[in-house]
Amino acid sequence: MSAVAPGRLAAAALAFLLWGGWALLANWSAGHQEALIAGLLQGSASAVLTLLMAACANALFERLPGPVLRIILPPLLIVSVSFSALWLAHTANATPALWATILPPSALAFAYCLYLTFSLARDASASSSEQ
Repeated sequence: MSAVAPGRLAAAALAFLLWGGWALLANWSAGHQEALIAGLLQGSASAVLTLLMAACANALFERLPGPVLRIILPPLLIVSVSFSALWLAHTANATPALWATILPPSALAFAYCLYLTFSLARDASASSSEQ
């Protein structure tokens, strides 16, 4: 499945709205301008990262040996990189509520990546049993 399939675009749009809105609320007490900038930054980053996560999970899954590594390693690697990118972006922006802004989306990103790799493993198992 392509990273820009309609389902992936919908997931990216939802990530923009959900996590951009979350960042807006998490930073609201620091001022409206700071909250809006943090929300736009987080929403944009979440949308892009959602698209990239799907593509990266597919690529890593195909290249790793063994069922356990194929399921566990992609989410760990992807979320480590995306968390670092979010931390750098929000630190550069001086986002007031840094940890409240990036921890919830990173936790859900890990769950999303696990879901993707479990789905890939299920599909791989089904296709190998059909042959």
